[in-house]
Amino acid sequence: MSASPSLHPSVREHREPRISANALAQYLVLRPDGQETIVHNARFSRPPIVTANGDAIRGLCAYNSDPRRDIATLERVKAALYAKAAHADLKPRDREEARRCIEAITLFERYENALGLRGMPLSECPRLEPLVVEGVTLSIRPHFLVHGDGSRIGAGIIRVAKTPDPDACKLDDTRQRRGDERREMSRYTVAMLQLLLEAQGGSLGVPARELCFVADVRLGERIDAAPDHTVRVRAVRGACSQIARAWHFITPRNSVLNR
Repeated sequence: MSASPSLHPSVREHREPRISANALAQYLVLRPDGQETIVHNARFSRPPIVTANGDAIRGLCAYNSDPRRDIATLERVKAALYAKAAHADLKPRDREEARRCIEAITLFERYENALGLRGMPLSECPRLEPLVVEGVTLSIRPHFLVHGDGSRIGAGIIRVAKTPDPDACKLDDTRQRRGDERREMSRYTVAMLQLLLEAQGGSLGVPARELCFVADVRLGERIDAAPDHTVRVRAVRGACSQIARAWHFITPRNSVLNR
């Protein structure tokens, strides 16, 4: 009897259902074949060696959490990143990551007025209790808390990831479709932010959907709760229920095997 195929050493298998907010948002906008790939890659994942755009996100969080919005904060971060990108002793992937972070901060600066964060009362979000939806652990970490009137509270995320990238498309129709896909993903992410706040049991305040947002620096837009927000919350729950039922039947593809 042949032995079961073994996973590549770089691949981590998650025995219990878990998925990132970004992957779940992608799942919700894709067709069934794309959804299968999302769930497979969530169960059999390759953890990144370096958290993508980490330096950019930390700099943008520090800047936007400061009521003064001191531009010197971003200038210091960019100066350190330029030095890192030019450092010949660093590995190529580290220099490339520094260049990606510079690009993300530059895009934020270009679209800051359109994103509309300057006047918002933001603070850096502490680590929150994990969110479990219909048996699936959902990894979502807001960058900000948004403080409303009284005890009302919201949460926000700055999105710098390229995928799906409208600028990589040559045709206007394809570019528009990619942009709409990003917007849809962000609206589902806003629904997840509300679920996350509700899971904190009131310790942060009263969750308010209108205070939740995703600031997409590549679109230059802030995406707030959609008019059909309640439908999207139900869709998130339904997708997690599907993923939980399918999880233990997912088998590794050739791409993750040690061959």
